[in-house]
Amino acid sequence: METTRIKVKIGEHEFDAEGPVEAVQSQFEAFRALVSTAPRQNLQAVPDGNLQATEKNNTPDAFPHIPIEKILHIAGRIVSLTALPKSATDAALLIMLGQKDLRANVSVTGQEIGDGLAQSGREVPRVDRIMDQALKDSLVLKTGVKRGTRYRLTNSGLSKALGIASELIASLP
Repeated sequence: METTRIKVKIGEHEFDAEGPVEAVQSQFEAFRALVSTAPRQNLQAVPDGNLQATEKNNTPDAFPHIPIEKILHIAGRIVSLTALPKSATDAALLIMLGQKDLRANVSVTGQEIGDGLAQSGREVPRVDRIMDQALKDSLVLKTGVKRGTRYRLTNSGLSKALGIASELIASLP
């Protein structure tokens, strides 16, 4: 029995098959028929300078810029608060927002949150107990176990953190 292998890339579509010649040929013909009927993406040329502005204007969920630098301070891997909100959970959400915006760190460890809270003046014995309430309210997602636990803001958590940040910034002198 003769086998063959074929690997083809047509635009963004890829085909990879191995087996009897007749089976591979029939699968390839089906693939080719699907690709030929698929709509093609027309990419428009955008000048480099306008690329970022175009992408921001097309996103329907784009949040307005809030100058969080007024209430957050970054030192190495630690993001701390210069103005404290009412609760420790709100403070943790703001630290996660700062990690996301200032450090481009979407998945924040419990240690980073705890260090940020401690440096902000709101020391907590266990970060996971604070984050449990945020988990119940669906403001954060939790991955990992024990020391490998990481937290990530959900869309509603991001909205709440931005709201808290706006209130804190408005309350500053």
